[in-house]
Amino acid sequence: MTKFMGTPYPWKWFTSNSHNRLSSEVTGKDGDVIHAFKASDGMVCVNVSQWDMPVIAAAPELLEALQSVIAIADRDTDVFNAAKAVIAKALGQ
Repeated sequence: MTKFMGTPYPWKWFTSNSHNRLSSEVTGKDGDVIHAFKASDGMVCVNVSQWDMPVIAAAPELLEALQSVIAIADRDTDVFNAAKAVIAKALGQ
């Protein structure tokens, strides 16, 4: 299995001054995953770590695939419970 090379997780959303920032709880750096900023021309832009872009783009498919695995799982193991927990987290439950 390939190790995730992006910003260390867990990630957490922070909001202040009407700006949302996704930050790593491990690094403690504000907005190191995703953050908004105003460019010199006044346009609002969003910066995303290049290492995190693939996992963010794949998130809906990852969630769907993991939901399918859970739907066919026939035993209640630690891995099964962890998968259910991360699905709930992804769905905001």
